[in-house]
Amino acid sequence: MQPIWKKLLLFIFLSLGLIGCSEEKPNGLPKLYSVSLQFTQDGIPCEGASAHLDSQDGSPWTVGGSTDATGTVAFKTHGKFVGVPSGKYKVTVSKVEREEVGPPPKNMYKSQEIVMYDLIDPIYSNPKTTPLEIEVLPDKKFLESFDLGKKIRVKVVKPGE
Repeated sequence: MQPIWKKLLLFIFLSLGLIGCSEEKPNGLPKLYSVSLQFTQDGIPCEGASAHLDSQDGSPWTVGGSTDATGTVAFKTHGKFVGVPSGKYKVTVSKVEREEVGPPPKNMYKSQEIVMYDLIDPIYSNPKTTPLEIEVLPDKKFLESFDLGKKIRVKVVKPGE
């Protein structure tokens, strides 16, 4: 049997650990509402895409998430808080692939050239060009599906190329 002071010490450490793990919401964070969107390409779930909601109402809160194996993303505000503030949003979604090309560099201070490819039409990655929009309302349960068209693999052109 353990002495009482060991049990008390263990209790204090566990209590402090739980207190330290609680996440305080930032000042001014509005009420958040559950929003899940599903993305497909050619009718197949689009796994591993990055999705963001760009406020059209001037909200300062960042909202985003990543799609799972079913192509569904459950959005979080500031990457920590489940849900989305009410308002109108442009939906942006992107997925890129990195490919190392050429031989490995002989100089350890240089890195191998990397080429990036868009796997979703870039029209969807820009809030000015995406046709996807949603409006989050307090009384509306949100689960919507969007098809992102045909699968693509287009080289990302770097500025100056």
